[in-house]
Amino acid sequence: MLKSWKLSLCLTASVFAILAPRAASAQEVGTLTGVIKDAAGTPVAGAFVQMRNAERRLNFMVITHEEGKYTNNRLPPGKYVVQAIGGEQQSAPSAPVEVVAGGSASADVALTVARAPALPPAWPGRPPGERGEEAAAGAAALPEGAGKAIIEAKCNFCHDSQRIVRSRGAPARWQQVIDTMKAYAQGSTVATPITDDEQKVLLAYVSANFGPAPGGPKPKPDPFSRLPRTLQPPEARDYIVVEYDLVNPRAEPHEMAVDPLGNGWVSQRVGGKLGKLDAVTLNYIEYAPPAAASSTVRLNALRRGNRGEFWMVDGGPNRRWLSFDPKTEQFTVYNLPATTSGNASGNTMRVHPDNTVWLASIGANQVVRFDPATNQFAFFEVPAGLKAHKNATPYGLAFSGDGNVWVVENAVDQIARIDPKSGAFEEFPLPVKDPVARKLGADWDGNIWVGLHGAGKLLKIDYKTMQMTEFTPPTADAGVYLADPDMKNHLIWASEHHVDKIGRLDPATGVWTEFPLMTAETDVRRIEVDPNNTKRVWYSGVLSSKLGYIEMLK
Repeated sequence: MLKSWKLSLCLTASVFAILAPRAASAQEVGTLTGVIKDAAGTPVAGAFVQMRNAERRLNFMVITHEEGKYTNNRLPPGKYVVQAIGGEQQSAPSAPVEVVAGGSASADVALTVARAPALPPAWPGRPPGERGEEAAAGAAALPEGAGKAIIEAKCNFCHDSQRIVRSRGAPARWQQVIDTMKAYAQGSTVATPITDDEQKVLLAYVSANFGPAPGGPKPKPDPFSRLPRTLQPPEARDYIVVEYDLVNPRAEPHEMAVDPLGNGWVSQRVGGKLGKLDAVTLNYIEYAPPAAASSTVRLNALRRGNRGEFWMVDGGPNRRWLSFDPKTEQFTVYNLPATTSGNASGNTMRVHPDNTVWLASIGANQVVRFDPATNQFAFFEVPAGLKAHKNATPYGLAFSGDGNVWVVENAVDQIARIDPKSGAFEEFPLPVKDPVARKLGADWDGNIWVGLHGAGKLLKIDYKTMQMTEFTPPTADAGVYLADPDMKNHLIWASEHHVDKIGRLDPATGVWTEFPLMTAETDVRRIEVDPNNTKRVWYSGVLSSKLGYIEMLK
């Protein structure tokens, strides 16, 4: 099995080499340069410089070098507003600057405006210290009322009550939430949908107890409030951020992937479209999947297959999986059998070297396997959930060097190893306090890496010896969500969800490097190293509805 795993990796790398993307030529892009100074007129090195093109929905960030100089030579033509942030000061936005293809423009700004206070590490929109989806110690209970029993009987199988307790909204917003949960329940044979009468009771209950916060909705944080308060040192200046704002501001692109040409793709949980950002032109296009019985389409769990195709789930009432061929731009639909138990929903999908497709069904206490060759689904119940009479919330998935399937059991702080043929589980406790494990990656040796979101750590598991080793990033409470390997350079990349950074670990030395993203509460969870250009790491922002990448310039 190890031999086939390495063979698959080599074949995939060969395909990528053949289909390597072209870079944008100097005739297709323009350059913007300038100097950033402080209020006294002294040039500032190590400051962040952001360039935004509202018309094309594109955003860029670079860092100044010596003498306060910055350069960005990959801008599509258009008008850009420049703003700089450094230390405790920032600049006012510049007047729009016209950039033309093949040309060079300049914009100098000064750091004369005091920055907003720093935003503490936290899940976007939530108080610091919460453990993501899970209840914090001593969290408030549901108030008494007719809706409490409905929540406990029909909502808590997929998530705990604290997801409701910490939320606020007007009746219209709560109705949207209830409609979404009903759609998920309709796509499951393990969740029990609420009746029309229960819906009325539930809406009245949550509207009365969790209405809008006094004084109106909580304002969004200052966009620069997560950028470091100190100037970036020389070793941390040579990278660029390139980012696209999706047209649908509520798209919730939880998952993203990279195709064999190096383009970035996202699946929309809201809106149900598959989106592609061209890595060369930075043009964005969307694809609508085939119509289904329900118009509520919730695409999720996007993953590239071994032949360059993409796999995803329609996690609503339609109970189907989809594949998409980027060469022909065609979808193929695979419907879950109506007679089987289970759920089409989940955030994590992986394609095994043997081409079977696996899903961690977070709302169903199951891991699901689909074999495209036979068109057969298999459903494996998570033993820890069965034993505890609860949903163990299987989440992250990866394949170790021997071909076994590994899955996080999020709600019970365990990880499991699954035989891919029989579906037999071996379960192991995670040796870290409050780990809140999320997503997994497998490295060049086939070892498993786990993002411990609650503990703010990475955990390496040697699949042969079961030795577990912790790695802690420099920023405290970083909310490490996912580990993704750079197979060529033997590095591990991690999304630092609580602090709007992407981190890079050299396991051989234990040295971390962190790269801040552009704005606060980007909500970066899924990242992927570009197999064609390992200096580039793609990411999606869930609640911010963004798709972009960071790229090392040296």
